[in-house]
Amino acid sequence: MLLLSVSLLQARPQTRSVVVDTVCNAPLKNMLQVTNRFCRQFQACPDSLFDWAYLGMSEGSSSNEEPKATNKTKESRDAIQLRYKDRCYDPVKHTGDVAIDIYILGVRWWKDQHLGTKYRLLRPAKSKYPLTAHMTATYSGSILEGGDFIIRMEPIAENKTRIHYEFSLTFGRVLSTFISDKTWNNAIRWRFETILENLIECAETGTVTDKRRGPSN
Repeated sequence: MLLLSVSLLQARPQTRSVVVDTVCNAPLKNMLQVTNRFCRQFQACPDSLFDWAYLGMSEGSSSNEEPKATNKTKESRDAIQLRYKDRCYDPVKHTGDVAIDIYILGVRWWKDQHLGTKYRLLRPAKSKYPLTAHMTATYSGSILEGGDFIIRMEPIAENKTRIHYEFSLTFGRVLSTFISDKTWNNAIRWRFETILENLIECAETGTVTDKRRGPSN
């Protein structure tokens, strides 16, 4: 039984993704502007995202206070929390570096992990569309191996833009054993979905309302 349990833990996937295809009821230029803003702030000043792109998320990782230990389980919404620290951003090269501490159930497991990012806006060689905003991430240490944020945009009408969205993370082997399907769905996946909802709402209305969204089914 012990060997079987170990095998099941090792079998958990290291890479997990959220993929959404939808339509934004706004011109492509609006969606592109919002996407550029998100990526720039993600790289340079991630705390500011809690004012709009991260609205509806309950974790307090924008605070200067360290998360407190709780008796929640690893399937709780706030099982995994990040505390942002030092930041370094190059606006010419569109690269960023953010130091973070990672907390599991309120206990700091990893300190001063560095999240490096590179942002690119891509388009086909012989066509104007689709435009692809692609931000890649690399991590120091072994807890995370990388990540990708992708939004592909194509106008389908004057005020409608087709959106293909991907947000993926590749966890290190140790951390991936902690990320069960339930943990992924309850603590992580719904946040990536909320980010897209907030970006689209901002493109359509110019603002984001705090709906205190919970995990999606």
